[in-house]
Amino acid sequence: MENHKLFEVNQNVVIENNTGGILVLKKDGKWMLPGGRLEDNETWLEGLQREVKEETGIENFLIEKILNVDTSDSGKTYVVTFFVKLVEVPEIKLSKEHQECSWLDTKNIDTYEFWHEKIKERLTKFTKDR
Repeated sequence: MENHKLFEVNQNVVIENNTGGILVLKKDGKWMLPGGRLEDNETWLEGLQREVKEETGIENFLIEKILNVDTSDSGKTYVVTFFVKLVEVPEIKLSKEHQECSWLDTKNIDTYEFWHEKIKERLTKFTKDR
């Protein structure tokens, strides 16, 4: 039997600290949310936990809800954005692929250049829906 995927799944997380800051990561001069693609034979939860740990060092978080499900511009990737709460706010340990992290105050969202405009849209919507 031939194995094929119609869609890839990319997951990311909105992680909020106790003062309302949202964790964003800088890669090649632009900001993004922690997350990434599912690997073969990985459940959505395993993939989410792996990506968050790899990119931030955060191991303990609680998934509160799904904030958004969207498709990429190509239409071949589903992007699922989760809202998670931290059990405790640890020191962030960045992966080698990211150069910097910040706890974004959404009042200053226009000062950040994001990898994709949809990231800013998701964060703005999240802020309004709270």
